[in-house]
Order: sequence, then structure tokens, then C-alpha cells
Amino acid sequence: MRLRTFDELSPEMDAGRLLVHLSALGGAANRRAIDLWRRRSDLYADYVGVFAVEGDSVLGQTYIRRLAYTFPDGTETIAAIASVGTRSDRARRGVARAILRDVLRREKEAGLRYTALWTNPSWGAYRLYERLGYRPIHAVPWALRPPGAPGGRRGLAKGVRPAWPSDLPEIEELHDREALGRIGFCRRPRRHLEILHAARELEPTKELLVAVGEGRLQGYAHLQSNPYRVLSGELVAESVTAERRLVAAIERRAGPLPVAVQGTIVRDAAALWRSRGYRVLPSSWWVLLAAPLGGTWGAREAERAFRTADPRFLCQSGDRF
Repeated sequence: MRLRTFDELSPEMDAGRLLVHLSALGGAANRRAIDLWRRRSDLYADYVGVFAVEGDSVLGQTYIRRLAYTFPDGTETIAAIASVGTRSDRARRGVARAILRDVLRREKEAGLRYTALWTNPSWGAYRLYERLGYRPIHAVPWALRPPGAPGGRRGLAKGVRPAWPSDLPEIEELHDREALGRIGFCRRPRRHLEILHAARELEPTKELLVAVGEGRLQGYAHLQSNPYRVLSGELVAESVTAERRLVAAIERRAGPLPVAVQGTIVRDAAALWRSRGYRVLPSSWWVLLAAPLGGTWGAREAERAFRTADPRFLCQSGDRF
């Protein structure tokens, strides 16, 4: 088994790389999209990711993004470990461990202090992450409106419409403005929504709602819909009025379906969810882990470093990796 970076993979390995991603994670890291992000941003590490290969076969993978994290004493770059996956016929043979150790070495040599990843404690890989020094720092809160709850007429609420591609720069400005003074994932890559759209990873008219008034955007919500529920993992508004209009629009779109909300908006707008009959779960199985690139720490020390219990902490669906 050898370790290779993204650019060191031969064209013959690309199908195997995609197969690992699909079979382990249910998605696919499209080369066109990765190349687009590399041309237009500094989101990915210079080596993009590390892959375990044997002959022309890809056995395992992970991708590395460099994200800004705002600590109480300033903003710095952390290494975001994404899409760790191993072929099922090579599970528990040290493939993921070898990949992650190589990544931790590279990121330490790059001068970064911390690395983070998203996972689920019920997954077998969780124990590996613990052995590598990762500790839980944040569990995503959820709020749920039960199915069949009154939601008014179908359609959009007054002052809310689907987003247009031309809205994306203003949406980013609104996010950045409302994130000022907070801790956590406050700064995103420049023009990240426009790149998502260009990479065909975002459809604004289907996935974004915007609250408008006085000739400008006053809020937005990101939606994920299917025949069984409507989910919003990101809702940003400059006023309680705009926030309530967006929530009403989400509920009207859902009709009798359940409405789920996740992320720090659940904590930030706790009174709103209670007033609308939502059930709140303060934490869930979806957790963020962090490790220091050098030394070890415990869970309490990790939480204190990232200040995720601070009311100013910000983390939404757009901050997943």
C-alpha cells in the first residue's frame, strides 16, 4: 500500500476514487468541481487529499480543506478533514489510520495548530479518531415541527421569494455582516456561494429562500427538501421580523410534512421555536471533533480552546466539511 496525493493519482485511478467515495459516503468528489475550487479559491490544501493505493486501485481517501476559525483572540486557519473513507474489503487494516497520520504530519509541517472533522459516535471510525487525539467539541442541536402541525396555506409568505443566482453576492455580504463579533465559523471563502453554483453543488432557486424589504435582502434560509421532510440548516436574518417571515415560508413550503432546523440557529432563536410548537434537541449524534497538531488534550480542554459553549459560537450547514 502506498500513499498518494490527489495530483499523483493516475487517470486510471479516478473511477476507483469515485467508487470509494460513493460506497463509503454516498456522494462523489467530482474532479471538475475540485479543479474549479482550486482555480477560484484557496479552500483546498495544496495537495487536496491523501489516498491509499495498491496498483491502480484506490483503497481509501480523505480530502483536506483549510478553513478560517475565529477564536476569541483572533482568526486562524484550521485543517478540515473531509470525506474519510475506506473500501469495505479493506476495513480495519490500518488504511484510514495511515492516511490520517500522513495528513496530520503534513498539516503540522504547514504550521497549523488545529485539525477538525465531522463524524458520528455510533460509527466504528470514531474510536480511531479518539486514538489520534480528536475530542468532541460540538454536537449539532435540532428543532422539529411535528408532521401535520398547522402551517397555513401552501406557497411563500409575504416578503419571501426563491433566491436568484444574482442574489448570491448579497447573501454572502449578509452572512458576513451578521457573523461579525461571533466565534467559530464566521469567515467563509470569498465568493463561496458563486463557486458552489458554478460547480453545480447549489441550485439557488430550489435551495435558498430570501426575505426582501426596502429594496434589499434582509435574510436568507438554506433548504434541503425531499418527500418526507423539509430541513433548514442555515437561517440568517438581520431582524426578528425577517427571521419569522423566513420560518413561516419554510413551514408553508413543507405543508403537512415535518420541518427540521439544525445548527446554532436552534439555540440563537430558542424562544421562536418554542412559540411555534417545535420540539428541541440540544445535541445530536452529528458531532465536530478537534485535535491539536502537537500534544494531546481532553474534551474539556478542547471545548475551551474552540469556545463552542460560548453564546457567540456560530456553526451552520454551510460550515460542514
